[in-house]
Amino acid sequence: MIISTVRLRNFPEEAQDKFPWTLPLIQNFEELVFEKNISFFVGENGSGKSTILEGIAAYTEVPLAGSYRLEDDASLAAANELANYLSIRYKEKTNRGFFVRAEDFIGFARNIKNEIKELNDEIKEVKDNWKGGDLKLAVGAIEGEKNQLIQRYSKDLEAMSHGEGFLKFFTSRITGKGIYIIDEPEAALSPTRQLSLLSLIIEKVKTTGAHFIIATHSPIIMSIPDSEVFYFSEGKIEKVDYKETEHYQLTRSILENPELVMRELG
Repeated sequence: MIISTVRLRNFPEEAQDKFPWTLPLIQNFEELVFEKNISFFVGENGSGKSTILEGIAAYTEVPLAGSYRLEDDASLAAANELANYLSIRYKEKTNRGFFVRAEDFIGFARNIKNEIKELNDEIKEVKDNWKGGDLKLAVGAIEGEKNQLIQRYSKDLEAMSHGEGFLKFFTSRITGKGIYIIDEPEAALSPTRQLSLLSLIIEKVKTTGAHFIIATHSPIIMSIPDSEVFYFSEGKIEKVDYKETEHYQLTRSILENPELVMRELG
């Protein structure tokens, strides 16, 4: 792992009536100890898993894959506040990696599209105002930068389906040993593409030693072998086997006997 422990230092009393300090999880928080390179945060909506995930991302200062810097994103104001009171111990310090939520991908795709458009505009401006000499040499560096973006992300990420583009983002940006913090990737991925993401994660852990911290509701994603599941419930966090989670048990019950489950709901 790259991160070994996460602790919460005492936060000021005057902040205790404000989010995120009002969360029972934050009030009871003691320590997270990472023992695997793939760590899942699992729990019901409102359990605090995304809050802790975002706080870790803010503390590590990994880039936000969206249209804002993490510290400038208003939706992450509480995460930046929480980060001020976290204490994280590293086994190996690195600034490689990223933090991404499913909703950030749209902003990221638009940024790439705008970068390619700006480079095309710059190439056109050079050509329109060229007075002599080697034009190919003059625009070569700009063309090279544009072609690198297209090769890495495709010409138009927005033209892909959301799932296709999201998976393309992962394959392009998970490049080596780093901290990759991902919030609910299943929101944009079909079951088949979730398996493709799992294959990529397993490969990168094996070949680079990357550290993944992922908040998820998906039993498919949390099934990766040699991973750990932190279960967030009733203001506490405990490590469990993924088959002990309500997500797995409920999904299994529905698949094995959907008629019975529907009758119980009725």
